[in-house]
Amino acid sequence: MLGKLKALKYGSAAVAAAAVIYVGIAGIFTPAATEPYRPEKLPDSATEQERAAVLAEGVVYALEQELDGFLGWMVNDLCFVPNIIDNQSSYQRGVIYATRPASDMIAKTAARIGERDTIDSRLADATSRYFTYGENVWGFWFIYDCEGKYRNGIKNWRAWADSVGTEGRSAGIYNVKSDDVYNIIKYCAALTDYALGNLNDPDIGHFKADNNIYFAKGVCAVVGNVLRALAAVDNSVALRGGTENLDEALKRLNYIEEFNPLYIFAGGNAVGDAMLPNHVAALARHLDVANNRLNDMLASMEK
Repeated sequence: MLGKLKALKYGSAAVAAAAVIYVGIAGIFTPAATEPYRPEKLPDSATEQERAAVLAEGVVYALEQELDGFLGWMVNDLCFVPNIIDNQSSYQRGVIYATRPASDMIAKTAARIGERDTIDSRLADATSRYFTYGENVWGFWFIYDCEGKYRNGIKNWRAWADSVGTEGRSAGIYNVKSDDVYNIIKYCAALTDYALGNLNDPDIGHFKADNNIYFAKGVCAVVGNVLRALAAVDNSVALRGGTENLDEALKRLNYIEEFNPLYIFAGGNAVGDAMLPNHVAALARHLDVANNRLNDMLASMEK
């Protein structure tokens, strides 16, 4: 009996030590940022399949980077990792939060001809079955986890892109019209506006500020990728929306992606310390400019 208790004691200590080591490694080697998707502008002679591939990558690029990161998707990790390494977890929550409507919007616009046409089954599954899966669901083997579901959604988007321009019943449709360009940019504006609203919460304190900031960064990572992909496949984004507006919006989204201070301070808001820097306001300023430029693009396209 004494031997069993001793084994249990050492076993529990080993598990606790492993958890501490894992959390330490996660905190050091998992920066809350991704490499932005920067596709080359496609020539007028580009095929529909090439354009579809770029647009699909814009939707899934940030999500796949998080899944393929050093320690993968952390929101569903055990041992309280999401609560301790909350910056990375908040960033990943922002990524999947923005990926869901991006998948829905582009599947309903660029991937079909008319509003009453059937949505491509692969993209319908990606949007409604895979990306909607709870971001904190953990599983293995026959138990479905969110990571496996998200990878299925990514796979479906690429399968659609590869099938565009082919023959047969499984051939995908690529059909970006003026209204589609407008609606995709409208999605970008709506998501940046939502992220800005979170940052403008007057009750953000020091301990909550980092969560809101990194959630906003995750949202903006997807928005930036989608906007760059759309601009690469369709000239009208710059022509109708204004090159200056597009360049400034992307520049601010790049600033947001690069924003990664060692420690987040809430600054001089209602509950912060006016003697400390206000990182919330600093990020919100860039987000506000990006949002205004996106809305200027929409206004220009309405003329």
